[in-house]
Amino acid sequence: MTTQRTSWALAREAAGLFLTAFGLLGVLMALGALHWAAGLSAATAGLLATGILIRPKADAPRWAHVARAVACIAGYGGLTGCAFVLCIPLGWIGVSFAVALVGMWLATREPGHEGAA
Repeated sequence: MTTQRTSWALAREAAGLFLTAFGLLGVLMALGALHWAAGLSAATAGLLATGILIRPKADAPRWAHVARAVACIAGYGGLTGCAFVLCIPLGWIGVSFAVALVGMWLATREPGHEGAA
């Protein structure tokens, strides 16, 4: 039995990815038509979710870990920026939450055990 995909399987996967991308684009455009902050918040939330859900293995190349960190930072930064524009106290809640998360992350890391799970 071969492990190569047939051309129909590749075409089906390509069509699925194409339809998913255009469906998400349609949702973002509709939200943006309602209010710019709704569309931008949805886009940055998707970026943050992508960064959280993609977990490269420990032996993955460094760029994979950097890409994940950039996606998380850009997504959370975009959400916090939208929060500041809509309601300044809500933006400060987002900043405070990020500071608390970094503090918890630093408090739970043991020196010499960075790679251990």
